Amino acid sequence: MGKRAQPLLAAALLCLAGLAVAEQEQDWRSRGSSEDKLAQVMRTLPSAAHIMNEMGQRYQNLYWAGKLGQWEFAAYQGEEIVKLVELLQISSPKRAATAQVFLDHAMGEFDAAYEKKDWDTFLHAFRSMRAQCLACHEKNDHGFIIPPEHPVSAPSVILNLPR
Repeated sequence: MGKRAQPLLAAALLCLAGLAVAEQEQDWRSRGSSEDKLAQVMRTLPSAAHIMNEMGQRYQNLYWAGKLGQWEFAAYQGEEIVKLVELLQISSPKRAATAQVFLDHAMGEFDAAYEKKDWDTFLHAFRSMRAQCLACHEKNDHGFIIPPEHPVSAPSVILNLPR
């Protein structure tokens, strides 16, 4: 290394070290009161919009997994939908009651479809779930959000890979 490069390298290393120290001092996870930390954690909870975005992807994947006869993958998508609704109950308490109605009425019919590995049974369960989605959206002043009756594609590469 040339004599000119050595001071530049030393200066760069000092800058990086200074940035690391400054970043550590600003890191709310290691500084601040318990109340401040709790407030920061609460701000990181996903909003209903974030949860519903993933829910839409799971909804599409669920439909196509059933249509393609990938019953284990369909069941997995259903389980993930339930987990998302449970997360919504925690992160958006004002939606907890309508989310519970969804959980109580929307997902139960899928078990028979997975067990029978039957598209017609699955489609009936899917339509019932969709009706619960629409009712929940309406009750939460989001009736303008209408999931498709027959999603045209699945976001999952698992479902879109050639066999």
